[in-house]
Amino acid sequence: MRNSNTTFNNAMAVAQDTGLVPRQFVYVKNVKPFAGGSAESFGFWTGDEDAIFTVIDGQSGLPVARTYYGAVNMVVDNIPRVSDMTIQSIQISVSQIATATELLVRGYDVRLAKVEIHEMALDPASRLPISDPEVIFLGQIDGAPIETPAVGEDGSITFSINSDAMSMLSRINPRKSSYQSQRRRSDDRWGKYAGTVKNWPIKWGPQ
Repeated sequence: MRNSNTTFNNAMAVAQDTGLVPRQFVYVKNVKPFAGGSAESFGFWTGDEDAIFTVIDGQSGLPVARTYYGAVNMVVDNIPRVSDMTIQSIQISVSQIATATELLVRGYDVRLAKVEIHEMALDPASRLPISDPEVIFLGQIDGAPIETPAVGEDGSITFSINSDAMSMLSRINPRKSSYQSQRRRSDDRWGKYAGTVKNWPIKWGPQ
């Protein structure tokens, strides 16, 4: 459940009269270059210029300052709001000729990279943020095909993103399948006597 932001809620209450300018932010974390070297992170947003924003990190919950590249023609799918345990998927498209996006997909391995999506709104008069960007989706990249455009048309890169929280719940961990495997995890002895206990006769009712 997401905490309600009072400033944003107040702006929403009068949005019918004053309007709002929504903005989305996408951050691809710690991708490794194909040529070798240190991992890098890339941020993009739906604004027209490169900018630095302070957002809440989706893993640590702490505020961090990040650089987001603008003018990349980014379009983010509507984020599904569901109450079940199904893995939700969304798509994010960006320009394939923008310098930052081209560098990301052609120079770095984005497969299974972690992604954080934030959103905020700008005041339509001042163009200043109404509140700090809030995290709305955590996931990982499941595919990033580059679409070759026809002559005279613009191409795009479409990232398929799977919800990280739900995919982690459905993942099988074979390291937890035996006592020997558990002992390698900080001397965890869970299940040591499971083979013996399963044969104990359990008496129910008054003895």
